[in-house]
Amino acid sequence: MTALYITEAKVGGIPVSRDSSMRIFDYFETKTFDSLGIAEPVFKKSFNYYLDRPKEMEEIYAVLIDSLSLREQRSGAAPKSIE
Repeated sequence: MTALYITEAKVGGIPVSRDSSMRIFDYFETKTFDSLGIAEPVFKKSFNYYLDRPKEMEEIYAVLIDSLSLREQRSGAAPKSIE
């Protein structure tokens, strides 16, 4: 999920229409899954599993936020919201 949020942030910074942004994200989302060796349907099935378990999903997001914050601190970048 960390890689997807980083990809989403990068795509969100490209000054294009929302439709174009969605297409660009779809492309890079596929590339991200490929580079990590994760099948997109498996990820989505897992994601949907946790959507039905909000407490567990909340714990995953807490770790995700910590991971993204640590990456920002290490890179010297200003903190950004992931909402």
